[in-house]
Amino acid sequence: MIPSTASGSLERQRALLLLCLTAQLLLLCLLSDGVTAPKTKPRNSGMATNRTVRITKMLCIEQPYKHSTLQHCEMEQFSNGTVGLHISVHIPIVLDYIAVSAKVYYKYTTYRPFMIDWTMEYCRAARVGTFNPTNALIMKVIEESMPDFYYPCPHGVSENRTYTVFWLLDPKFIPQTLPSGDYRLDIFYRESSNVPLFALQMYGAVRRHGIIG
Repeated sequence: MIPSTASGSLERQRALLLLCLTAQLLLLCLLSDGVTAPKTKPRNSGMATNRTVRITKMLCIEQPYKHSTLQHCEMEQFSNGTVGLHISVHIPIVLDYIAVSAKVYYKYTTYRPFMIDWTMEYCRAARVGTFNPTNALIMKVIEESMPDFYYPCPHGVSENRTYTVFWLLDPKFIPQTLPSGDYRLDIFYRESSNVPLFALQMYGAVRRHGIIG
């Protein structure tokens, strides 16, 4: 059992982390013009960082899917340590609703939910073009990591789509406020009845340098 003092300290740390994370997302929203769909890639600020982010594993999960066919899913790791996932998914239905969710887990003795649990309806966001801070971040990740598929709905069979991409997550999208530790990120794409069209898991680690980790 966790001592009450340690538990209280952990709760204060989580509250402070949530406050910092919220402020960072608000800043990101303002920098990307917040009220319009992102059109250009952000500039590299060149700011030094006191942390190391390492992606260790990626894999597709929850297959077979009911309304789509996973044709290929293979992780590739390069000599510089970069990890990405080769994905090919065929979707034989018209999609006017795509829920994109991202949930982060932190490894204590096992992986448990940690702070981030976001869901966005992509079709509406792409159509309206007005994003809250969370949606702005998700849309920017989609725009930069899957630019060929960053367009309004409908998606799917109307274009005989097979979605083929080499996907990786740029560490710049990982909040600076995350503490050191091992993490898991679950990403789901779901259609209107909440059935997964595609899902992946990504494992990684954040290590901070200096006295305080």
